[in-house]
Amino acid sequence: MNCKIAFLKTISLLLIGLIGTTLISCSNEPASIETQANVDESTEIDEKTEVIEPIGQFVATGSMGNDRKSHHMVLLNDGRIFTTGGTGKGVGGQRLLVHPSSEIYDPATDKWEYTGEQSEGRTKNLLALLPDGSVLAAGGERSTTEGIKSAERWDSSQGTWSQTGDMIKARERSAWTQLLDGRVIVIGGFDTKKVKRLDTVEAYDPETGEWSELAPMTTERTLHTAITLKDGRVLVVGGGKLDGPHIDLAEIYDPESNTWSDAGNMLLGRVLHTTTLLSDGRVLVVGGQGKIVGGTGKVTSAEIWNPESLSWSSAGNTEIPRSEHAASLLNDGRVLVTGGQGAKNTAEIYNPEDSSWINASEMIKSRYRHAVITLPDGRVLISGGVGEDGVIEKSELFIP
Repeated sequence: MNCKIAFLKTISLLLIGLIGTTLISCSNEPASIETQANVDESTEIDEKTEVIEPIGQFVATGSMGNDRKSHHMVLLNDGRIFTTGGTGKGVGGQRLLVHPSSEIYDPATDKWEYTGEQSEGRTKNLLALLPDGSVLAAGGERSTTEGIKSAERWDSSQGTWSQTGDMIKARERSAWTQLLDGRVIVIGGFDTKKVKRLDTVEAYDPETGEWSELAPMTTERTLHTAITLKDGRVLVVGGGKLDGPHIDLAEIYDPESNTWSDAGNMLLGRVLHTTTLLSDGRVLVVGGQGKIVGGTGKVTSAEIWNPESLSWSSAGNTEIPRSEHAASLLNDGRVLVTGGQGAKNTAEIYNPEDSSWINASEMIKSRYRHAVITLPDGRVLISGGVGEDGVIEKSELFIP
């Protein structure tokens, strides 16, 4: 009897122990799963916070009547956008067509409409809004790539073109900018007849309709850029041959003394780059073609010129190399950079406050050799260029 009682007690103790162990094990499993879920969820949240969404949005707008590349746009006094010239595809396998036509874009209707034709087509030409509201188109090249001396003036009240004074020298691949007094200067370029780069400079006076020669640069340049600074002087950047050598020395022109001076050496000599005047007076230079490992090619580097120290410093790098792209100063002081050779539809934004780059949304169409301009309401108009299927007439708007 005592043996039975002892046996039963032993069995009871074993059962109690087994049940207790099972309960503890069951109660621990959910806690372990929940803890793992929390870890995974936390990791997922951390990963999401590292993703930076592209800035802004590109939306379609009205197409131009003509396909155009290597054209330019100017903002008229009434807020509309004017363009003329440029190169189109041509018809029936003929040589590319150089347009004499002009068009105006109305931001209120998102539509383009024709307005008069020049006496001859021109591409890669100067285009500037003059103080009286008329538009000057000068120089550039014909479909034969021959440089043009002629200049014409578009009357905004009549929508018609008329001849004005010829340039002193026909030149292509030149740079130009407008002085604070309203004159327009053309700098350097290439003389197709003598087959040489130019150091000569000339200015158009809107009051007399004539050109006058200015002091030459210290260096012959082509495929360079020029920009008017806030103090009225002109900064000239880069230039050279496509395959090098590329010029790194920058120069400054002073219109008051009609003299040129050294503006320091860039970190990298380049051609086919963009130059943008920032809100604080500094100058941003982006991309182009320059020296790379193994030769010459498109570059990612950007740099800043400081007018106070006459020195250059790095402005970081774009995500992809860009050449024959476009840049536009946004109303908030940042810079939008779009497209480039290789049918790029990507865009990036530079912030001068912290010298950082961030991706913008992708453009609707890939393009290079296109034109861009910032509208008074802060949107950016992008027109024409070369896309995946050749020269295009499509336009789009960037909304920051």
